[in-house]
Amino acid sequence: MRNVVFLSVCALAVAACDTTQYLAQSSRSEAPEISCLTRPQGGCTFSLSPLRVLNEPVEIPKRPYKFFPTAEPLRFVDAQGVDWTAPARTLTDGASIPTIFVAIVGDPTSPNYINAAAVHDAYCGVGNEKGPNFRRAKWQDVHVMFYDGLIVGGTDEVRAKIMFAAVWLGGPRWAEPSGAVVSTQGQAAGRGVAYVNQLERVPVWRMQEAMRRAKAYIEGNRPSLPRLIRFLETEERRMLEETFGLVDDENGAWTYQPPTPEEGHEGGGVGGLAPAAGAVGNPGSPGSI
Repeated sequence: MRNVVFLSVCALAVAACDTTQYLAQSSRSEAPEISCLTRPQGGCTFSLSPLRVLNEPVEIPKRPYKFFPTAEPLRFVDAQGVDWTAPARTLTDGASIPTIFVAIVGDPTSPNYINAAAVHDAYCGVGNEKGPNFRRAKWQDVHVMFYDGLIVGGTDEVRAKIMFAAVWLGGPRWAEPSGAVVSTQGQAAGRGVAYVNQLERVPVWRMQEAMRRAKAYIEGNRPSLPRLIRFLETEERRMLEETFGLVDDENGAWTYQPPTPEEGHEGGGVGGLAPAAGAVGNPGSPGSI
């Protein structure tokens, strides 16, 4: 409750309330980072690398880039020991950065990102709504998994955290356990009842301002992942308070708790896989969620 009150005051006097000052008072942000950066022995492996995709380009309406189906299943074990799977023929464009943030984040295309993007797409990417693992985990866990995958793929810490911040703020979100998926890029068709993400109604320029603040914070402070998540949650609350007034915690803000290996995810498991015949290298075209 004290946190909510403090943040409400911030909304009324933004100049006097700095996000980093709030974070310094929050013990939650001081939790140790458990990720593939700090604890690679927890798992942190892909079943195959580099990813191979089939030479079967797919064009999705209103998407400027071509998507390609993966040639075989791609499995990933994160730092918590949780298994994630992108089934064969998962559609991916090789990146998972929301379109509104590309100009801020920079080119989201690199061989280092491909595996992480493909698994991320299997759980929340456009074109994969009928996939067996689509939205089969909490949206927060899916985005943290993306960060772990970037680290394992060879992305440096600062870059990985900037890309993570982009998908956390602007990537898909969905209700538990069966709400329809939405994102700041517009609502997508999904299973279950409608679920409204309040960030969708925040002006694009304000979302971009938050992303610029996050990027500067990461580059200037090199925060741990828990501290970065607290920063992003605080920025989110601030945006929602500016747009709507006071925020209901149930609908407008989240406190992230990482998954445990016991929770698992459907389609899990790790193992070496033989490459599929006729597969080609991923073209690495940039894209958005």
